[in-house]
Amino acid sequence: MLRRQMLETTATPRRERAPIVETLHDHWRTVLGFAGLSVFNAVGFYVSFVYLVSWLQNADHIAAARALEINSFSMAILLVVVVASGLLTDRFGRKPLLLLATILGFIGAMPLFWLLDHPSVWLAQLGQLGLVLIVGLYQGAQPAILVEAAPLKVRCTAVSLGYNIAFGVIGGLTPLVASWLVARTGDEIAPGFLMMVGAALTFLTLLRFSETYRTPFAGTRSRAAAAYA
Repeated sequence: MLRRQMLETTATPRRERAPIVETLHDHWRTVLGFAGLSVFNAVGFYVSFVYLVSWLQNADHIAAARALEINSFSMAILLVVVVASGLLTDRFGRKPLLLLATILGFIGAMPLFWLLDHPSVWLAQLGQLGLVLIVGLYQGAQPAILVEAAPLKVRCTAVSLGYNIAFGVIGGLTPLVASWLVARTGDEIAPGFLMMVGAALTFLTLLRFSETYRTPFAGTRSRAAAAYA
């Protein structure tokens, strides 16, 4: 319904190969770059909203119903943060917000998990809200750079592959790895290290991408995508 009245920005060339074949053959570096951009988002989301519910019950001995209430409230606030981040990225650019979010994720993950590691509902809520601000800041800015940096002919395929590889594989395994870290180290705040690693990997990936803000959008190849082509 949203796209019915939208006009194509450029003529669609006739395809000689299936989009997924063309993407994997000609633009596999772009797909890997997009996966790298999605690592922090995947790890941050799964740690902060999927794994954390059970973590609050095991580490802080918070009742399951209360843990879900904390998580639900935080996800409602996440919606607001994501929209605000999207507005900010349209004003200040993509990379500044993305870099800021990864830096905050790297330096803030352990202090926030230390705050969470107290048998207090209010401290748990405050700690998760801190994670909300970091993850939401990144989530609001990431979609724009993915779309703007993708080659036009395979934009949908390249973005979906890179994004879903990170979320499906890395994000899907994050709760398992977080549980293993806690059991292996005996440290309840060990999952914070996962966020630090994810933030570092995505930060390094971001350095390879050019700023896409206010660059030509309908071209067949953006400067940011050229780094991975």
